[in-house]
Amino acid sequence: MSEVQPGEAPATERQLLLTAWLDGELDPAERARFERMLAEDPELAADAAAQKELIDLTRSLSVLEPTEAEMRRFWASFYNRTEWQVAWILLLLGVAGLLGEGLYLLISSALSWTVKAAVLSTLSGGALLIWNTARLKMRTSRFDRYRGVMR
Repeated sequence: MSEVQPGEAPATERQLLLTAWLDGELDPAERARFERMLAEDPELAADAAAQKELIDLTRSLSVLEPTEAEMRRFWASFYNRTEWQVAWILLLLGVAGLLGEGLYLLISSALSWTVKAAVLSTLSGGALLIWNTARLKMRTSRFDRYRGVMR
């Protein structure tokens, strides 16, 4: 449940029940009780109808994605391609620098060999999993049946 913001009243039981009803989270007994409340309280019924209409409206909206032509036009720009490449180079240099400094501190510190071995094992295992996942993605991408499909 979300926290109450300053100056905002906490949610009432009615509001909590309405939200749970809209989300389909009420068990049959609570659902029957809430639907009796809806039949008895026209204000609550109007609020529930408005909320349900809003939910239906937001679910019917589609996410707009750029067309293939727009993407080609974007990547055709020298600035966009260069910006992307420079960002990746800076990111990789930063990670390499941090990793190098971390390994240096790990080796030169007074930690026990058990801790050092555990840290190196964790880093090596994580790197291996990342490498394996990337390699698998590269090898299987040509067999992806949805490659090139606009969603």
